[in-house]
Amino acid sequence: MASNIAYCYLLLLLSSTLFITIRAAWPYEQPNQPKPSGGISVDLVSSVLSDKGYHAMSLTLEAVLEALMPTHFINQNTTLTLFCPQDQAFLNSKYPRPPLTLLKYHVVPFKIDKDTMEATFPHGSMVDTLLPGHPLVVTSSPGTGGYASLNLVKVTEWELYNDGRLIIHGVEDFFDPAFQILRYPIYDVINIQENPREGFSMLKDALEIISLFILLALVAAFTYVLIRSFIFPQKPRDGEYALLY
Repeated sequence: MASNIAYCYLLLLLSSTLFITIRAAWPYEQPNQPKPSGGISVDLVSSVLSDKGYHAMSLTLEAVLEALMPTHFINQNTTLTLFCPQDQAFLNSKYPRPPLTLLKYHVVPFKIDKDTMEATFPHGSMVDTLLPGHPLVVTSSPGTGGYASLNLVKVTEWELYNDGRLIIHGVEDFFDPAFQILRYPIYDVINIQENPREGFSMLKDALEIISLFILLALVAAFTYVLIRSFIFPQKPRDGEYALLY
């Protein structure tokens, strides 16, 4: 019985060590990141989108635009492109209040407009986004089907807003990351190869989850052994007393 307890304790200790090691393998995110300051006016963006009928996205960006725009891109004078879903998309029960991760999937870290898409991004091309490891996929270009689409979502209006630092285009719905994962899984491999830091970060997150489950399972097993040993001790079987004499 004592050996069982010692064995469970050893596994618990090893699992705890694994969990702590994985947590320490990557630097913590800083809670107070500086806000972007690259001349992008939240009020102006919100006002323009509202005037053009994109009321839901206007209110959303009013609250999250500063968190959405990465500081290092703004400071490098990089033009960002944001694809803005219509109001009808927000009525979909799947995305009544889109999370920040989904909104990052709608931001491209470079300038892309109608001419750029037609000249540079043929059907099936990968378009990187601010959501690491999850690119958009061009499913039609303006020169082929008469309209552009990404992840089978049609671009309905070009350049709703353009101040040289941020370009916003209207799209008919939210982009679904599952589209790329299911139909173009090869792009996941490409992203990990091109961005090993992001690939390691995703691997670290997965290992953290696995080690946490292992830790919880071992805690449960250890607790069970303790309960069986001290609260409900087993009675010796007939004949076992004879071995003691």
